Amino acid sequence: MEFFEVIEKRYSYRGEFLDTPVPREDLIKIVTAGTKAPSAGNLQTQSFLVVTDPEIKAKIAEIMPHKGISTAPALILLVSQKQELGPMKVSFELKDYGAAAENVLLAAAALGYASLWTDGETSMIPERQDKLKELLNIPGDRSVRAVLPIGIAKDPGHQPPRKPFDELVKFETYL
Repeated sequence: MEFFEVIEKRYSYRGEFLDTPVPREDLIKIVTAGTKAPSAGNLQTQSFLVVTDPEIKAKIAEIMPHKGISTAPALILLVSQKQELGPMKVSFELKDYGAAAENVLLAAAALGYASLWTDGETSMIPERQDKLKELLNIPGDRSVRAVLPIGIAKDPGHQPPRKPFDELVKFETYL
């Protein structure tokens, strides 16, 4: 699929997935795209945990009761580590993670898979974060930022309408 076609076709899929496995080779391509995302100071504060084991996926679905998470054949967890950069000691972990998440979503769409960015499911409910870290042995200095379900949509959709281009983009002067 051509890049700009991928941009147009990517959407947030909130439904159930078909029970069709995602080949390991495709998962490697998808996660590799995440590793190639921009990273402040090249600290690469993001990491990825790919889960295909049905028992582990079921336990994650208990923690995060979302139909996409419970039915997806693969889950990609985006994990970040807070690291400070520069004399002001600024942490760019959320920006690094956001760039990596978008690359993962675009790569999944390019390969014909549906997905969903679920960071509200982990960042807004702290006890879920704690349970995921315990279940998956994630070190205390790291945070699960999102669980991205990956698979073939049972009921495919499309990208919802966007605001008009002229409302969002201005050239040369900003008014």
